[in-house]
Amino acid sequence: VGASGVMQVMPRTMRKMGIPDSLHLDTRNNIIAAATLIKDLNHIFRRIEDPNEKINFVLASYNAGIGQVSDAMRLAQKYGRDRYKWENNVDTFLILKSEPEYYNDSICKNGQFKDHKQTLQFIKKVKRNWNKFNRMQQAYSDSIENIAKNDSII
Repeated sequence: VGASGVMQVMPRTMRKMGIPDSLHLDTRNNIIAAATLIKDLNHIFRRIEDPNEKINFVLASYNAGIGQVSDAMRLAQKYGRDRYKWENNVDTFLILKSEPEYYNDSICKNGQFKDHKQTLQFIKKVKRNWNKFNRMQQAYSDSIENIAKNDSII
C-alpha cells in the first residue's frame, strides 16, 4: 500500500519524522522511523496497563494505522465492549469496519478498512516470531549457563 524499506514504514510517516524521501529506503533511517513509531504508539496506548493487551494495539496500529484502530475502539465502546481489550472487543470492530453500517457511522473518522485479515495475521505473526525468539534466547542462555557450570568443575 506504499510502505517502504525493511520496516515497511509509510512515506508520510517518515516525512512527519523529518526523513526526506531520498532516505526512505535507507535501512538505518527506516529502522529509526519504525522504532520511533512504536515508541509513539506505546505512549498513545499508555492507558492499557496489560502489556500483552497493549502490544496488540501497537501492532495493529503499526500495520493498519492509528486512525483505523481508534475508530474500532470508538465502535467497541459504542456497542458496549471494552475499548481497551483487543480480542473479541476491538478486533471485532476492526473487522466490522469493512461493512458500510460500521465505517459510515459518524464516530468513524477514517473510512472503510478492508485489510483486517492482513492486520490480524500481522499481529499473530509478530507475536509468534517474538515468542520463538524468546525461546531461542532462553535455550542459548541455558546452554551458556551449563557450559559455565561444567567448565568450573574441570
